[in-house]
Amino acid sequence: MRIAFRVDYGQGIGMGHLTRMKALADALSEYKCESVFFSSADEPVDFYGFSAVILDSYLLSDEYIEAISDSVPFVVCYDDNALYSYSCDILINANLHAETLDYQFGVKKPRLLLGGGFALLRREFWGARQIEIKEEAKRIFVTLGGTDINNATMFVVDALKDFCDCEIVAVFGPAATGYEQSCECYSDYENITMYKNPPSMAEIMRGCDMAITAGGSTIYELAALGIPSLIMPQASNQMLAADYFTKTGLMKSIGWWETVNRGGLQKETESLMYNYPRRYKESEKLKNQVNTRGALLVAEIIANLK
Repeated sequence: MRIAFRVDYGQGIGMGHLTRMKALADALSEYKCESVFFSSADEPVDFYGFSAVILDSYLLSDEYIEAISDSVPFVVCYDDNALYSYSCDILINANLHAETLDYQFGVKKPRLLLGGGFALLRREFWGARQIEIKEEAKRIFVTLGGTDINNATMFVVDALKDFCDCEIVAVFGPAATGYEQSCECYSDYENITMYKNPPSMAEIMRGCDMAITAGGSTIYELAALGIPSLIMPQASNQMLAADYFTKTGLMKSIGWWETVNRGGLQKETESLMYNYPRRYKESEKLKNQVNTRGALLVAEIIANLK
């Protein structure tokens, strides 16, 4: 099969759409599928000759989806927030709250792949082992998204820099700002380690005891590894997941990034850091919430479309 991906990403949108679709493309390569990526910058796109089109964007419309459905054999849509009326063959939403959304459908109702069983994690997380929860948390993983448009990673690092009894491991995404400035500001702090778009996120995560992150796709990677985490949403589309994780006791949302102050962040961090029973309990709850091989499952379904 030759498959087209129509994905938007970057400042104001985030990198999660591209990351999960690249994970799906990687899984589809296991089934000898060829993947070609397009974005809004490539419009109008001619999808003639493709076996399927996979859409993951906030910049579409009902009419756009219906038009593609009329021109290619199969259309697959990924949607976090029930944005459109879906006239497609498959609809994916791997968020744990997916089944609570009120989806609308067009002339044909798609097959629904909803929930953590269909998580589109990157290859490095396929079959990943969960971490061991230690009585003392010594390493805090910090990352606030692929773009981190609010430079929140630097805010978190600055708030925690004087936590001398632990190490802060901060990862800046590929389009995130603030990396160079942070490296310069905290070069004298031996307890702070910085990375920019590292080759293996899973390896870095597994070396940590807890995390502070935004409410994007990273929470599912952390969940897959059983890492107790605090969520600080940076985008409105992250609120549903943050609220769900909080209500179910999987992770705790400490509030919208603009409302979180330095003292509050320190207090919430210490509350999780020094509470072994809580960290253990949350890690146990995270088990089996996410299928680490969900991308391969979705790829198999798409590769066998008839």
